[in-house]
Amino acid sequence: MLVDLMNVTTSDGIRLDGNFFKPAQGVSPRGPVDGVLLIHGSRGNFYTRSTTAMAEDLRTKGYACLALNTTAHDTVWVNGTDGRYYGNAFDILDRSRLDLRAGIDYLWGLGYRHIALLGHSMGAVRVAYYAATEKDDRVAGVIPISPVRLSYSYYMASKDAEEFQGIINRANQLEAGGRANELMMDVRFPILQPFSAASYLDKHGPAERYNLVTLAPNIRIPMFVVAGSLETHTRLRDMGRDLALAAVNSPKAEYLIIEGGDHSLNNRRQECSAAVLNWLASLAPQRVRA
Repeated sequence: MLVDLMNVTTSDGIRLDGNFFKPAQGVSPRGPVDGVLLIHGSRGNFYTRSTTAMAEDLRTKGYACLALNTTAHDTVWVNGTDGRYYGNAFDILDRSRLDLRAGIDYLWGLGYRHIALLGHSMGAVRVAYYAATEKDDRVAGVIPISPVRLSYSYYMASKDAEEFQGIINRANQLEAGGRANELMMDVRFPILQPFSAASYLDKHGPAERYNLVTLAPNIRIPMFVVAGSLETHTRLRDMGRDLALAAVNSPKAEYLIIEGGDHSLNNRRQECSAAVLNWLASLAPQRVRA
């Protein structure tokens, strides 16, 4: 595996580490995309297996790949520069736009002019959210794999409503008491994960800031959503289909449900990679950006 450890600094001064996967020599990528930014899921990092395996599969077919940490990498980490706690437990998802922009800047600086965004799980949310909220002409396509549904109303209409409402109530009480950054250690829905009250309300509160189904009409670039038929948890059920169907202004919004696939398609890696490669090859030529 040919990788270069690298790092970038976001516009708000946070250093993020990653791996750059050089494209295989003598192989040209099919389709207009020449570089891919890969984003990990909850509690993950740039060397998470699903991320590095996909990057390696793409690299061998001629695509330059950057697997990059977000500020939400791992569960908790301390920034030596400002002494603050970061990680998935303290994540405010909107600021991940700065992380992705730093990664795009890195690939752009290496000369790649048609960059796709690919993310697994919560990384899928981040890349789709970036596509829906940022007018970044450098991004040629977005590939959410096993996207997560972040919808208060959907959760409240589910069988998990009672448990979910209890967590929301606790988070609201902590925030009202000036303890928004206090960790709730025993959260089990929608995932088993410590959350600060602020982070839980940001992702799961009634504002629905990251409900991709409502944001999808803002996506105006090609999008390919991949999910597995075994993804039946409330946070995952039908989300791949619903996201793609809601992207009514995308010039090419498609989805694939892989039979027998589990979350992030770890048990169907080759099938998932082949589908992504075929979709990248199917994209229409795009103008060359300066």
